[in-house]
Amino acid sequence: MRIGPVVLRRWAALSALLPMWGLALEEQPAVLEPELVVTASRSAREPGEVMAFISVITLEDIRRSLAEDLLELLRLQPGIDIVRTGGPGGQTSVFMRGTNSNHALVLIDGVRVASNNTGGYAWEQLPINQIDRIEIIRGPRASLYGSDAIGGIIRIFTRQSATPELRLTAGSFSSGEVEAAWGYETARSGLSIGGGYRDVGGFSAQNDGGFSYHPDDDGLRAANLSLNGAREFGEGTLAYRALATRNRTDFDQGRSRGEQYIASLAWSATARPGWNYQLQAGYVDDSLESDFGFFTTGFDSRRLDLQWQNQLELRAGQLGFGVDHVDDTGRAQGSYAGDRRNTGAYLLLEQPYRRSRLQLSGRFDRNSEFGIEFTYQAALALDVGAQGKLMGLYGTAFRAPNLNELLSPGFDGLFAGNPDLQPETARSLELLYQQPLGGGSRIVVSAWHTEVDGLIAFAGERFRAVNIDRAELRGVELDLQAARGPWRFKASVTWQESRDRSSRQALLRRPEEKAAFSVDRRLGGRAWLGADWFVSGPRDDIGGQRLPGYGIFSLRGGLDLTHRLALEIRLDNAFDRDYEPVIGFNSAGRAGFVSLRWEPGGEPR
Repeated sequence: MRIGPVVLRRWAALSALLPMWGLALEEQPAVLEPELVVTASRSAREPGEVMAFISVITLEDIRRSLAEDLLELLRLQPGIDIVRTGGPGGQTSVFMRGTNSNHALVLIDGVRVASNNTGGYAWEQLPINQIDRIEIIRGPRASLYGSDAIGGIIRIFTRQSATPELRLTAGSFSSGEVEAAWGYETARSGLSIGGGYRDVGGFSAQNDGGFSYHPDDDGLRAANLSLNGAREFGEGTLAYRALATRNRTDFDQGRSRGEQYIASLAWSATARPGWNYQLQAGYVDDSLESDFGFFTTGFDSRRLDLQWQNQLELRAGQLGFGVDHVDDTGRAQGSYAGDRRNTGAYLLLEQPYRRSRLQLSGRFDRNSEFGIEFTYQAALALDVGAQGKLMGLYGTAFRAPNLNELLSPGFDGLFAGNPDLQPETARSLELLYQQPLGGGSRIVVSAWHTEVDGLIAFAGERFRAVNIDRAELRGVELDLQAARGPWRFKASVTWQESRDRSSRQALLRRPEEKAAFSVDRRLGGRAWLGADWFVSGPRDDIGGQRLPGYGIFSLRGGLDLTHRLALEIRLDNAFDRDYEPVIGFNSAGRAGFVSLRWEPGGEPR
């Protein structure tokens, strides 16, 4: 495996520009504050110590975006492509570094949440008002987390409000939304309750090129409720979190109803000085029922997720180890019912030496369906110049077949599952340069190459699930985050190539180029303005069709009416750009939203 010359040239050209950007930003200190991250090594670390390309979306980022859902934030991230069929509530795929949508591990409060029936996560179920923070780790992390972490990890932390909050929103497509939260904090405990309801009249999900076009408005009704809390007992902390969501989404010729319940209980403590551990039990219950008028489909899945993880501070370096167990059950209406279990154990060693750091990790997984899978990763970081870091990473990963692929009887024998399927496997090489600029500002350039073998596809005369396809993925990513005085700036550019290794055909719905730019400015002490510009290149779709590229420009702003009350306004797709996210499906045109946010218990703004 190698990173091609074109990829290396782009990486080198971008890296050469880093010193110039750094000098331009040194004139005035940045104000972005770095925070600890926990996903990359399963322990709390300073961002500059993490040996991976990471991005963190904070609560402040979420609030300033005024986004209606998480997907609007994710599409601005380098290396992530979003494909949604229709408007709010439409089925959504998230591709990380060109891999499939089920190659990204999704964690909510540390618990796996992808359906064990379909293998994917229903992103349309996740309400943005319940999110406190998001950590994005690019590249394989199966050596710590096991199955699914081929393209990367998206970890979501739910909110725990310390004061009352209320937000009301109205806008285009007959949209209305209410969000509320209440909470308190003491020196040793805290409790938070939050909820929301969203009603969107919507627009027609499909156009006249769709396979089931019907010219009506396809809307969304969604409700959510959460309970989060924590309490200290001696030297340990007991944390409990629960999130319930319920959605009803209309689509052409039908509608779907989805419910999801996620709960976790975690005990964190110190076994002895330098040895921290956590025990966590998580539970997920989700269901999805779709009514197409002439037939219905339904899926139910449940998961028990048990984890024990440890972090030891060595005389020079760190040691992490742990064990986890997942017990999955799933059912497809009128089709099949099944279960599977997976137990994994991991070990991570990190050792500094002069101006370098070496990290090695490995993991054994024992699965009830396919036996044992071993994954590993090696990373080396070298200090370069003033706080710069040059990193090289190589790792392996896998994805276990989901219950549909294993057990589904198909339709009259067509598109049936296969109990003899083996895991999809991957190996990835990455070259990464990171230059901090002070106060959380940074520039990152990454070049990567991934190969995936044994991809599951439906082939043969009966289109049965088999391990047959292979994919080759490569790319370069640039990410810049900076602040200067009242200005905040973010920019990212992605070049990628995702192809079937046999046919050399491009994988569907992944553009080769994309870019995103965001700028925010504080206006005095009471107002702020922001803008986002997202650009996507052409991409292939089904039937050999190629969709043209497009760009979307959005504006947003806020005004503090009082110390407790704020007015917020967002204008999406300001130039009313018309484009198809998927062949036969519509996208939202120009849309405006107005919100009032009330925080009676907050500090003066």
